[in-house]
Amino acid sequence: MKLIQLISILFLLFTLSGIAQTRNSKNAIVSEEIIFPLQEEHTHGSSIVMLPNGDLLAAWFQGSGERSADDVRVMGARLKKGVKTWSAPFLMADTKGIPDCNPVLFLNRKGKLFLFWVAVIANKWEDGILRFRTSVDYSGNGAPVWNWQDNIFLKPDENFAKEVEKKLKELPESEAGWAGYAPLYDNMIKDASKDLLKRSLGWMGRIHPITLQSGRILLPLYNDGFNFSIMAISDDDGDSWRPSLPIVGRGPIQPALAVKRNGNIVAYMRDSGDSPTRVQISSSEDNGESWSVARKTEIPNEASVELCVLKDGKWAFVGNDINDGRYQFSLYLSDDEGATWKWKELLEYEPVKRGSFSYPCLIQTSDGLLNISYSYSPGARKESVKHVVIDPNIITKSNPANDLEKKNQLWSEKLGYPQGKKVLLLHIDDAGMCPEANAATENYIGKGYLSSAAVMMPCLNAAEFIEWAKGHPAADIGMHLTLTSEWSKYRWGPVSDPKKIPGLVDPFGKFWHEVPDVVMHASAKEVETEIRAQIEKSLALGYRPSHIDTHMGTLYGCAPYVKAFLKVALEYHIPANIIDVSKPEVAAHFRAAGYPITDEVIANVGDYSLPKLDNFTSVQEGSTYEIKRDNFFKLVKSLNAGLTEIIFHPATQSENLKTITGTWQQRVWEGELFADPVVIRFLKDEGIIITNWKEIMNRFENRK
Repeated sequence: MKLIQLISILFLLFTLSGIAQTRNSKNAIVSEEIIFPLQEEHTHGSSIVMLPNGDLLAAWFQGSGERSADDVRVMGARLKKGVKTWSAPFLMADTKGIPDCNPVLFLNRKGKLFLFWVAVIANKWEDGILRFRTSVDYSGNGAPVWNWQDNIFLKPDENFAKEVEKKLKELPESEAGWAGYAPLYDNMIKDASKDLLKRSLGWMGRIHPITLQSGRILLPLYNDGFNFSIMAISDDDGDSWRPSLPIVGRGPIQPALAVKRNGNIVAYMRDSGDSPTRVQISSSEDNGESWSVARKTEIPNEASVELCVLKDGKWAFVGNDINDGRYQFSLYLSDDEGATWKWKELLEYEPVKRGSFSYPCLIQTSDGLLNISYSYSPGARKESVKHVVIDPNIITKSNPANDLEKKNQLWSEKLGYPQGKKVLLLHIDDAGMCPEANAATENYIGKGYLSSAAVMMPCLNAAEFIEWAKGHPAADIGMHLTLTSEWSKYRWGPVSDPKKIPGLVDPFGKFWHEVPDVVMHASAKEVETEIRAQIEKSLALGYRPSHIDTHMGTLYGCAPYVKAFLKVALEYHIPANIIDVSKPEVAAHFRAAGYPITDEVIANVGDYSLPKLDNFTSVQEGSTYEIKRDNFFKLVKSLNAGLTEIIFHPATQSENLKTITGTWQQRVWEGELFADPVVIRFLKDEGIIITNWKEIMNRFENRK
């Protein structure tokens, strides 16, 4: 599909001049403020704690960079109880000439305040030293009075190496993992784990510790050398520390911990491994001593996440629930210990992806409110730490679980497909365009490899394909509504009388080559006239199409075209390939791709009563068949759960095809792709569900 370059430029200009962050609702937000004015120094990695006197104490690291900038120090500020303005920032820790990063604040059960951080020796994360300070005199107006300072040295024994080797065997084979010690990961990680110095250095914190019922403290740590995590365990209120066995995986770092009702501990972790990036999860059944191998969940992930068990038993989760930036930042609530996340509050969202909101700290204070601090950069190359206070009860009351779950539910789930599954509609475009396209389509569908395709009615070989479709009633054949004729020598024109649609034809009586030409010349009325004529021609030939879609995305060229497309779909009761743009992140994705997803379009799509897609994409090109196949595998792995239509354009090889299009080789490879045993095995191993529009409509019309 070609994107609409002209519309993309115009819409980008509109977006840049419009609103920055948007949210679901501000009803649950009690207060929000930046802790200090936006400034040019890098500010990151905040932590927050409520002191016994009701004050809030925050810490973050600040300087001209991160590990490579020797002026980085730990700063802090205080919000006095009953006061609405934070104090001026003050120094919390500074190892002179060494970067100090990732502060973590914590109160033990005796009321002693801890500040943990990492001093980055040799400007390399994997050589960092874990440091801490403690205070029992912290109720004044400025920084705490520090009573003690020391380093935490962990010395994992040979069981560390045994655990690494054991757990790596439980992971699927991969060469895609990365860590500082291991570009090819597994073998080099095993070697590094046997190195006493490497396994003793570089452990650093990011997320606050938790205290178990027994009084045991678990301090979550991670290591950029190994690119996985570990716990520092203290059974004496933080006076001494020892290591747990590691949380092994490909990139599970910065663990956030929650204790389940049965006593098991769950770690939710940032994914610093291979694509697609998803929140990783591990669990411990022995109070944090050992951990299951880390596995990816279905939650998209870009940066550090946080987790908190609330007083009423609900869980709160906050983080970047996307995997292409830090421009979206959300809070989720669960009433079933993370099995499902029924409530969502969008805290930050930047439609043009300029902003960065990340690295949260999440606590519930004594008043039951959620306090979140996080790195805040709205896109002006200036940074601060933001503090937001949220009432979780308002979220769950104003958005009842069932209503919100239904509203945010994926279309795959609305149609009865299993929750969390990738459901793919593998769709053949351009049937009817030429004999080679017909042959490839008939082969795929006739042999049962695929079942869904759409025909271009204005093209020379459309009628013969319709005759073939009439003899294969189980096939899912729709109309590829065509309003452009893109090739230089192989052209076609409208089905309807050209005199009734003058804006759709070029000086040669054919469709325009490109979508911007159509948008500039043709009215929505002309577009509606032609797409009705194409459907009516199929009906006149004795075939009712099972669905309709749009060649080259033309019917998404402007808001009036979208309205006409939806109108025709509803009147004929034939589903269109409409993407559910009610979710801000989905709307933003397609907006960034060049589609004019205006408020009018969102409203029209919201009124459209037939099934919708959760996502839409296409098969990627490749310089060889093997590369193209690998690109397809990467595409599928990168998808979120939901109903996704993937389009492709198979054809059989011929000299005629080579005269039509310069993309003939890609089309020939696509004619081989889904009959390839390697591809068939891949889809099975990935647990992919394959569907088509006929099944979708059957599920839709038979919903309970």
